Amino acid sequence: MTLLAGEQVASVQELDLADPPAMPDAVEELCKLADVERPEEIGDNGPAVAARATEANESHEAVRLFEVVFGRDSITVALMVADVFPKLLEATVLYHAGIQGVRYVERSEEEPGRIAHEVRDPGTPGPWTFPYYGAVDATPLFVRAAVRVIERRPELAAQVDDALLAAVEWTLRRLEGDDLGLLSHLRANPDGLENQVWKDSWDSMSHADGSIANHGAPVASVEVQALAYDALIEALPHHPRPGVLRAAADRLERAVEEHLWIDDAEGGFYAIGVDRDPATGAPRALATRASNMGRLLDSRLLDRPEHDARRRRIVELLTSDEFLAEGGIRTLSAREARFRARAYHNGNCWGFDAYLASLGFERHGFLDEAQELRRRVAAACRTTHRFPEFVAGGEPGSELIAKRIVDVYDAVNGRMNRVEQPPQEIQGWTVGAMVAIEHA
Repeated sequence: MTLLAGEQVASVQELDLADPPAMPDAVEELCKLADVERPEEIGDNGPAVAARATEANESHEAVRLFEVVFGRDSITVALMVADVFPKLLEATVLYHAGIQGVRYVERSEEEPGRIAHEVRDPGTPGPWTFPYYGAVDATPLFVRAAVRVIERRPELAAQVDDALLAAVEWTLRRLEGDDLGLLSHLRANPDGLENQVWKDSWDSMSHADGSIANHGAPVASVEVQALAYDALIEALPHHPRPGVLRAAADRLERAVEEHLWIDDAEGGFYAIGVDRDPATGAPRALATRASNMGRLLDSRLLDRPEHDARRRRIVELLTSDEFLAEGGIRTLSAREARFRARAYHNGNCWGFDAYLASLGFERHGFLDEAQELRRRVAAACRTTHRFPEFVAGGEPGSELIAKRIVDVYDAVNGRMNRVEQPPQEIQGWTVGAMVAIEHA
C-alpha cells in the first residue's frame, strides 16, 4: 500500500471474514433487500435497502453498516431493474415522495423539495438527524424516476405530481443560485457530509497534485450535471414552465463544457468536478481523471453531434489500462496522485459504476466495449461469490476482496483516513446491475 506525503499508518485490523461457499442468485438477493419472499412481490414492502451481509459474515459489524434505505441507492436500483420489476420503482418513488423535504433544517440539511439521502430511526445518534438529506444527486434522480412512473402509469400522477414539481423546483433553485450554473453542493450542517455525491468520502474529490477539494465553498461533481440535465429535459412535459427548464438545461450544458472539460495533449478529459479558490473564490477544475465521466454517456448531455469526439475520448480513456481492471472500471485513474488499488473511491472498482457506464457505451454504439464491462462486473461477482459493493482495482490475479481495515493519519489534512476496508457483501447497486445484466 502506498502512503502519500504526510501520511503514516495508524492501525491495521485483520478481519476473520469467510468466503461464501457458493454464488447467490441476483433475484433472490433483490428479494431479501426488498424484504419480500417472491420476485412477484418485489416492491410490495417499499424500496430496497442499500446492502446486507452474507450468511457467512452476518455477525461482522464492518459489513452490516448500510442495511437501511438510502435515497440515491434505492432510486438507482429501482431504475436499473425497472423493466423487470416496475413495481419497485413505483414503491420507491412513493416512499421518497412521502418523506420529501418541506422546510429548511440545518442539522438534517432538509430543504423544500429535497429527497432524503439516508433514512434511519429518528433517534439514531450521530452528527445529523434522520432522515438526513445531505445529497445533491438524489433529487434529480427522483425527478427522472417520478417521470418514468407517471409515463408508465398515468393514474399515479395524482400521488406523484406535487413531489415531482417540488423536486424540479429544488433543482432549479440550486442551479439558479450557483454562479457557474452548475448543480453544486455545500453542506449546511458543519458536521455533515462534505462530498454530497455518490463518491461521498471526504477525499474523493481532489486536484491533480492530490490536494483535497475546497469544501468551504460550493463543489460540483461532473456526473451530477448529467443527472440534472436529464431531469430537466425529462420533466419538460410535466412542468408548467417548460421554457424555464429548457433555459436552465442549456445553461448547464454550456457550464459543463466551460468549467469541466480539460484540454490536454492526449485528447482531453472531463474533470471529476470544480471547486473554488479559497483566496479568490474563482472556479478551479478538479483536474483528475475519474470514472465519473462515464456517466455523461448515459445522458442526453453529450448527445449533440459536435460532442462526438468527446464521447469517443471518454470510451478510449475508460477502456485504457489506467482505468480498466479485472472487476470493471477503477474509480480513479491509476496515474492520479491519490490512486490506491483498495481505496474506497480512489481506486476500487464499483460494479454499478461500470454497469451504468456500459449503458452509455451501448447508447452511443460502443457495443463490444459495453459488453466487456458487463462481463467483468459479472465475473467479479462470480469469483467472489458475492454482489460486492466494490472489488479492488489492482493488477490481474490480485485479491479482489479486502479482508482488513487500514487507517492512516493524514498530517497534511489533519485527520484520519480509512484507506482500505472490506466491501458491503451484498450491495443493492451491484445486485441491481446483475439483475439487469441477466434479465433485462
